[in-house]
Amino acid sequence: MSRSTEHSRLRVPSQSRSRPRSLRTTAASLLRDPQGLVSEGAISERDAELLHEFVHPHHHEAEETLIIDDTDLDEELRARALLPWWKRPSPIWLLALMPFSSIAWSSTIAPRVEIYTQLACAVHSPDVYDDQLLGLVFTNTTPLEAPLEVEKDLPITVFFRDMLEAPKNANGNRCASDPVVQVSVAKLAAAMTATMGVLGCLTTAAWGSYSDRHGRTVVLGISVIGVLSTDFNFLVVNRYYERLPGGYWFLLLGPIIEGCLGGLSTAMATMHAYIADTSTPATRSRVFSLSLGLVFLGFALGPTFGGLLIRATGQTISVFYVATSLHLFYALLIWLIIPESLTHAQRRKSAIKHHESDPQAGVLRRLFGFLSPLSVFLPEMNGADRHPLKHPKRDWNLTLIAVAYGLTLSLMGSYTYKFQYAAAAFDWTSETIGYWLSLVGAARAFFLTLILPLAIKLCKPKPKDVSVGEREPFIPSDSNDSESSHSDSDRSSFHLERHSSRFDLGLARVSLFIDIISYALLGFTTSPLVFTLSSMLGSMGTGFSPAVQSVALELYTQRGGTESGRLFGALSVIQALSSQIIGPSLYAFVYIKTVATFPRTMFFVGVASVCVSLACLALIRLADPEKHPHMLDAEEEIAVDGGVRRDDTLVDIDEAVGDLYGRAGSSSSRP
Repeated sequence: MSRSTEHSRLRVPSQSRSRPRSLRTTAASLLRDPQGLVSEGAISERDAELLHEFVHPHHHEAEETLIIDDTDLDEELRARALLPWWKRPSPIWLLALMPFSSIAWSSTIAPRVEIYTQLACAVHSPDVYDDQLLGLVFTNTTPLEAPLEVEKDLPITVFFRDMLEAPKNANGNRCASDPVVQVSVAKLAAAMTATMGVLGCLTTAAWGSYSDRHGRTVVLGISVIGVLSTDFNFLVVNRYYERLPGGYWFLLLGPIIEGCLGGLSTAMATMHAYIADTSTPATRSRVFSLSLGLVFLGFALGPTFGGLLIRATGQTISVFYVATSLHLFYALLIWLIIPESLTHAQRRKSAIKHHESDPQAGVLRRLFGFLSPLSVFLPEMNGADRHPLKHPKRDWNLTLIAVAYGLTLSLMGSYTYKFQYAAAAFDWTSETIGYWLSLVGAARAFFLTLILPLAIKLCKPKPKDVSVGEREPFIPSDSNDSESSHSDSDRSSFHLERHSSRFDLGLARVSLFIDIISYALLGFTTSPLVFTLSSMLGSMGTGFSPAVQSVALELYTQRGGTESGRLFGALSVIQALSSQIIGPSLYAFVYIKTVATFPRTMFFVGVASVCVSLACLALIRLADPEKHPHMLDAEEEIAVDGGVRRDDTLVDIDEAVGDLYGRAGSSSSRP
């Protein structure tokens, strides 16, 4: 048999899967010898085609499927454009809901701590709880010193108790200042926050993949079920805690259900994905900025709204009825009205990719897969390729960034216990704490929108001008004049970013220094006025998060990294671990151990954390672009080819919300 005849027989299987049995037998016998697949000498084009078909037998099928999906996608997008506006997906759907959802959440931050306190007081200090006579309404009174012989026609005193209402007398602070009650509240808050954080971290990746395959509104509808379960469970426990197993610890059922359904991290990530799906790259940044502003607006108005509602109704629990109503309204819109952002072709394409993923991955590997991005912060050996004469050493810069970022964000975990301390030390009610929250939130928004941009504009150093002659060749080619000019302009702009990164590192250090002063004042003061002013001073430290992210990107570039999404994904993992799990657990432990002796210890723990963070930033060194010109090329590659876009990472709003009030500050339900 000639070699040409052999090749013709071997190519038959690649043309049809339904070939005769005799041909399949012949092909199988020939394929037993891999060396017979190719001819002697140079490999021809037919040999390469045959080998590729042998190694990837379904390659053509996958390509045909992708082509069909792309065609279906174009058809679905054209059909969607013809639909009326109320049936077309748009970021306006979620933008309109953001202020109301943030109001519903922020209005319950302070009242939630008060309800926890009253529940713990009723269980652990019933004598104090009874002495307060919460909500007692007297129809008549008798003298405290009544004669032994009482006439029969004297009126009888009758009173009715309203469950867990705000105390109106001077002894209303006795429960909040009782050490046993405060320890119980701290344990409950820490357990609820940690439960929500752990389950949310374990399930967010799975729900995110599910939203790619089944739709954003489906996952949003599932996550809002968890929100409503937490709301209704809270209302039931507040009224029937004596009849439920575990008493007020039955509140943990809400975070367990909500955490299994994704929690806050899944809801925020899915909302970000919906906005990204329905906006163009040209408008995406503006849409995310608008959504951030609406979130700030809701967080500024929510605590004040809750305080005014408590004053109008005289009942702390009324805030939660209103918040539950808003969440139910939000759920109905998600379930019935808001259109899906992903087309059927997009979901089918994601489903194909999901089924083609590694099926051998174990359950533990999938559950803890969210930790895999943290490998970007491991120290690496560098210097050998750029300086052959120098001994290579480990680069710890990104590791130090990760430690500093995590320690600083762990401060968010102290917010619940800060509310407890304010209520016990200053006799603040949930209404007063609500006003305090609005004041601090307004100060932070004012600093982020006006003071910080103005300070950056005035204090940012001018970059050195880059001489074009240094970049141009001695004998430029006419065909590359425009390209060379464009490259020079781009590199000059990247040189500017190098200087900006040095400025960002200084800004991050100054922000941490302000946080140290703020928390030190909180630890030393016993005045509510100084406490408020110190909290407002802490708003000037909110520039740390964006500044340190810029520095992290600079350090990542120095290593030669080009996948910026991987870096920001790792930062979001650190944020979730620090603000939702580690921070609340740490400050709960400190507050529980010191509440009876020196409750302000948690503020000094915060000072120590920020000091360590500042020390880590002090050890970071940025490479000089003049001494290392190769770094300029690396930055150009990551910024132009890699496409550094913060909106691709979809973490901006979540971080800003955490910086505003501390996402782990309460275990409140929120969409």
